Amino acid sequence: MGYKLRRELREALGPDITGLQRAVALEIADDAHEQTRRSAVPLEKLVLWTGAKDASVVRNALKRLAAAGWEFRVPIGKGKDGRTLYAVPGQRMTFLVPHIEGVATATPYEDKGEQELPHGGATATPQTPEGGAGAHSEGATAHSEGATATPSSFSPSFRQHEGTPDSSPVDGIPDAARPLVDSMSASGVIVRWPFKGDQWFPVLALINKCGVPALVEYARRAADRNGGIDSARYFMRGWTELPPKPAEGTPVHIPRPHLRAVGGTPEERGIF
Repeated sequence: MGYKLRRELREALGPDITGLQRAVALEIADDAHEQTRRSAVPLEKLVLWTGAKDASVVRNALKRLAAAGWEFRVPIGKGKDGRTLYAVPGQRMTFLVPHIEGVATATPYEDKGEQELPHGGATATPQTPEGGAGAHSEGATAHSEGATATPSSFSPSFRQHEGTPDSSPVDGIPDAARPLVDSMSASGVIVRWPFKGDQWFPVLALINKCGVPALVEYARRAADRNGGIDSARYFMRGWTELPPKPAEGTPVHIPRPHLRAVGGTPEERGIF
């Protein structure tokens, strides 16, 4: 996985790429192969990992990233109208993390002039395949609900102007993740929580989707089967495959014990 790519990208994106756009970019980088920089992560996974409303919101975040000079989508051809295609029926969208020149902040697509850089740093410029970083695509500048903001379900726990979760000044754990961390420890699953900053987004999305009890129960069973687990990252893949928590009011089925008739006379059954 592209842990190095993620670290490289989170510095290069700069302060202009925030909220859902930043989360989508970093999750693609995290999933990408370190050498090829390519990722085939499905949009459904990006929805889950970033806490987005749905796939259309993620697609719009990708278009807005492209408009800002950060094109992650890999073109697959041209449509009859000449527009670039990134996915067609039977062929889903894939991604390529742009190569970066420089080490400081990214220059947005709309900004054609020179920017004053802090401490004399260089400007990071993404390089993307077939058409360059600033190539426009259909809807590249369109606004959409949630495209530039943190998901509303997490609004009490996120600093929206920074696009990162609110966290304790002592241990760095977001307030919204505290119930999960505490329940895990109370259940005997004591592990490290190595997530930093926006790396908490996928964890918070899972809490919102599955609920704390389901995540803790899965982790407890996994820890019972496999000793020596020391990091919460171990559970992430399994957590993403859990079903969403049932809707409120869903009837609960409690299996009844199977009763078997006992034949014979009362004397034979010991009843006098």
